[in-house]
Amino acid sequence: MPHLPAGYRWASTLTEAARLLDEATVPVLRPDDTGRAERWADILHTYPAPGLFSSGPPHAAVVSLAGHEDLGELVARALGRPHHVLDPAQLQDAAALGPDGGSVLVVARSRALTLSVLMPLLDALARQNTLAGFLTGRDDAACTFAAAKLLAAHPAQTGPARTAFLDGTTGLTHLLTAGHPDQRSNQADVLAGAWDSVLVDAHGSAAHASLGTVTLCGLSGPAEHGPDGTPLAGGCTPTACKTDPARRTRPLAPHDLRARVLGLFVCNAITLGEAEQYPSDVNLALDAVEGHPQAVLGLLRGDLDTSGHEPRLTAASLHSGARLGEITALLDTDGHRRGIRGPSAILLGDPEQQLHEPDTTLAAPAPAAPASGRPLADAEALSGWRVRLADAEALEQGLYASLDRRPDADLSACVKEMTSYRQTALETLLAAARAPDERWEERVEEQSLQWGRAVLGILSRTRGGAFSRQLTAARTHHRTSHWAPAPACGYCRAPREFEHLTSPLGLTDRRTLRCPKCGPALSLPTTLDPLDITVPPALRPGQPAEIHITFPEEARGLVAVHLRPRSTRRGSYDHADLPVAPGRHTIALTPPSTDTHLELDRLWVVHADRFHVAYHQQRLPLLPHTRTTGHQQ
Repeated sequence: MPHLPAGYRWASTLTEAARLLDEATVPVLRPDDTGRAERWADILHTYPAPGLFSSGPPHAAVVSLAGHEDLGELVARALGRPHHVLDPAQLQDAAALGPDGGSVLVVARSRALTLSVLMPLLDALARQNTLAGFLTGRDDAACTFAAAKLLAAHPAQTGPARTAFLDGTTGLTHLLTAGHPDQRSNQADVLAGAWDSVLVDAHGSAAHASLGTVTLCGLSGPAEHGPDGTPLAGGCTPTACKTDPARRTRPLAPHDLRARVLGLFVCNAITLGEAEQYPSDVNLALDAVEGHPQAVLGLLRGDLDTSGHEPRLTAASLHSGARLGEITALLDTDGHRRGIRGPSAILLGDPEQQLHEPDTTLAAPAPAAPASGRPLADAEALSGWRVRLADAEALEQGLYASLDRRPDADLSACVKEMTSYRQTALETLLAAARAPDERWEERVEEQSLQWGRAVLGILSRTRGGAFSRQLTAARTHHRTSHWAPAPACGYCRAPREFEHLTSPLGLTDRRTLRCPKCGPALSLPTTLDPLDITVPPALRPGQPAEIHITFPEEARGLVAVHLRPRSTRRGSYDHADLPVAPGRHTIALTPPSTDTHLELDRLWVVHADRFHVAYHQQRLPLLPHTRTTGHQQ
C-alpha cells in the first residue's frame, strides 16, 4: 500500500478510522484498487499537513441521511461540528433540518443522493436560508478521501485571485483575474498547470464534456463497467473515449485537473443516482471527488441553458471571498430569475470553504437582472384558422430569431418553406372572408399539410435536428401562467411538473413537461393531446426497436418519429414520417450496427396538425449487443 504523508493513515474499516481520530490522525479507508490508492497518496502529498478541528464555524453542522450516520459521525468529529441524522421521509420538514441560517454539510454515499432526494432537500434548505454542501463518493473509501482533503490546512489566498476558464462551447481558454480584463490563454498550459479554481463550460452530460481536442471523461479505472460490474463492451478506456472511437481527441480524467475548486457548467454534470444517467460507472463529478479538487460545484439539471455568464459569475464570487455555499445559492437565484423552479446547482464540498480572503475592493456579484416584462397586449378574440395561422407565424418568427443568433442554411430553407405555405393559406382565408368559396377550407387544409411536412423536415434536413430550437421558438411568445404536479420521469424517476403557458398576443395556450435530469419531455398546444408512446427499455446496435404510438379518435395530421444519437453526428439513426390515423401503430426503427456510441440517446416524436405542433422526447440507452454462449450439437 502506498505511503501517505504525515498526519494521514490508512484504515481498513470505519471503526478503525474512528480510533485513528482519537489519536489525532486523519484516516483514509484503504480502497480495493491499488491504482486508486496510489493516486490518492500522490494527491495528498501535494496538500498541506492536515489538522483536526476542535470546533467548526458558528452555526455550521453535519447532517447524514439515515443509514449513513456512521460516515456522518466520522466527518462531524473530524470537522468539530455537531451532527444529526435526517430521515429521508422528513426531507421537506424544515424543523428536521435545524434552525434557519448557517450551513449544512450533508454526508451520504452517492447512490443515496438521487434527484428525488436532492431536490426536496435543497428546496427545504433554501427556504431556511441555509447554505448546503454534500460530502459523498462512490464508496466509503472515496468519502473518507474527500473528508481528508477538507482537513488539509489551506489558508485563504491573498493577492490577485485567478481562475482558469475552459470554454468548450467556443474553444477558447481564459484567465480570469480579479480586477483585470480577461486574458486569453491556451488549453495545454491550463491543463498542465495548478490552479485555485478551474471552471469548465461545455456541451456534454454527466459522463463526458467536450473541450475541442480534449474530451473530459469521467472514467476512474481501467475500464467502464455496467450496472452488474462487468466491463462494458465498447466502453471508455484510459486511452480511448467511447464518444470518439476514431481517437481524434484526447481523453482527460477530471481527477487529473489540479485545482482546489472545479466548476462543471455542463448539463447534468453532477448526477449521483445510479439510474439517472447512462447505466455505467463513468461519472465526471464522482471522478473529480477522487482527484485533486477539494470541492466540485456545477449544474444539477439538464434543462438549464447556460452561457459564459455562470462561470464568470462564479469566478467573480470566488475572487470576492464568498464561501462556496454562498456561490451555489447565488447560482440558484440566477436560475430562478431565468425561469428555473428549484435548485440549479449543487456543491460537493464544504459550504463554509473560502478560496480567497474577502476583498472589500471587489463587490460581490449579483445575478443578472430579469428581462423587463413585456407589456400585456390586448387579447383580440381570434378563433379557428386565423388563430392557428397566428400560432404558425409565431413559431416561424421564433425560428427566424434563432437564425439571427446562429445561422443555419438548412434550417433557414425549411422555415422559408413554412412561411410560404402559411402565407398562401392566409391569402386563401382572407379571400374567403371577402367572398366565401365552397372549397376554401379544403385548400387551407392542404397548405397546412405542406406546412407540417416542412416542420417535420427540419428533423432530417438539418444536421442536429434543431429540436431544441423548435422548443424555444414554440414558447417565445408565451409566458408561464402556473405549474401543476406531473408523474415522475419514466426513465430516471425524477420529480416533474407541468408548466402552463399563455400568450399576451392571444396565441393558443401551451403546456410543457420537463425533467430536471432528462430535459424537455413534452411541449404542445392545448388543442392537441399528448400521444401515448411506448418504447423498449433499451436500444441495441443493428436491432430493430419497436415504438408503439396510440393516436386518439380525433387525431389527424402528420407525425415524425426519430431515433436520435446524443453525439454531434449528422442526422438520426433512423426515422419514419407517416400520416396520422386513430388507433395503435407500431414503428420499427433500427440503430446502425456500426458507427454508434454507447450513450443515452433520444426518441423524438413530432406531431403536426393544422398549423399546430406537439413535441415529445424520451431517453433510451444504447447498450452493447448481448452475448450468448452455448454448444451446438
